[in-house]
Amino acid sequence: MRYLFTTLPGTSHMLPLVPLAHAALADGHDVAVVSSGPGLETAAAAGLQTLAPDDGDSARPYQELGRRVNETSLTRDLTDPELIAHFGSVFAEIGTLMMDGLLEAARSWRADTVVYTAPHPAGLVAARALGLPAVLHGIGTRRPTFGPALEGLAPTARKLDVDEVREADVQLVLAPPSLETILQDGPQRESAAHTLPMRYVPYNGAGELPRDLLRRGERPRLVATLGSIPASYGEGRLLHGLVEGTAGLDVELLLAAGTAQLSALPDPLPGHVRLLDWVPLRTLLETCDGIVHHGGMGTMYAAFSAGVPQLALTHEGTDSAANARISRTRGTGPLLEMDRATAGTVAAAVRDLLGNAGYRRASEEVAREMRTMPTPRTVVPRLTRLLEAQAAEAAEAGSAA
Repeated sequence: MRYLFTTLPGTSHMLPLVPLAHAALADGHDVAVVSSGPGLETAAAAGLQTLAPDDGDSARPYQELGRRVNETSLTRDLTDPELIAHFGSVFAEIGTLMMDGLLEAARSWRADTVVYTAPHPAGLVAARALGLPAVLHGIGTRRPTFGPALEGLAPTARKLDVDEVREADVQLVLAPPSLETILQDGPQRESAAHTLPMRYVPYNGAGELPRDLLRRGERPRLVATLGSIPASYGEGRLLHGLVEGTAGLDVELLLAAGTAQLSALPDPLPGHVRLLDWVPLRTLLETCDGIVHHGGMGTMYAAFSAGVPQLALTHEGTDSAANARISRTRGTGPLLEMDRATAGTVAAAVRDLLGNAGYRRASEEVAREMRTMPTPRTVVPRLTRLLEAQAAEAAEAGSAA
């Protein structure tokens, strides 16, 4: 089986796909990835072969969207429906720019199936145009193909003689049962014909973990991250309240900021704060008492997997707020709107995070649920058999016609 993966041009959109891609390779299948910008770079760094759909044009709308979310008042100026429509238009623009290269890559590489993520319906449209089965790979809590983006791709689909785009043939569901019961905001579409549960395996690339962080310290340890996009850190302005608010709490604060420049933070940093480069987050979490993050799905699920309580700093109107409400509803930690993250509000939220034993219990319950789910290694043979059976049925139907 030749599995072609495609996703938006962002690191956080590619990372959740890597465990399945590695499992498919280990099971003897062929794997290739079509993305652009950081998405393509992340796939290559993970040892996967990549196929660029263009010269980088399709990455620019994604980068501009990240800049506007983090550096302007976009999320405050637009209503929730307007924000959903705006995100949909940007994802549709990315898919339109990527489509010709995606189709050519799938044809030339002789793909048997297309694996895509919910915000990137270009993968679904390409599969339908080529007559290939489509696999919707979750990146956390179950969501259907993003309807507004798919609607924006309708003109492109019609040019490809795809008048109606039905949902994926198979959806890989990464959410454990207790999270599946929490209703999601956002547009809903019909369900995939088949669903397969699969454990979320945290993967965030290679990195050196300092050996002293393999042991617990004398004080409670917090790790903070705002994700993989340097612009998300606002040169450190968005972490300022966290650094100040934890100063009197007798905690150790690790800032896992990757390559982000944090010039807005005090120099030197207070004694309780330590700056880290890109690190293996899942392993780091084993010696942490809590995590403070931006509401990103990958970070949130890494914390779920580790059984670690989490405090989400959210941008209202974005996925981060919807994601954080999942954690709060499940009882694994509080949330705080980014605009309200002053030293005082952060200090209160961190005290709550570390002092409420219920957050730890709920987090460990979710981690135990996740450990009972099938691993990617187990899912690959099941998925392959399902896709092969569907291909045989389609061939038989074509012969009968």
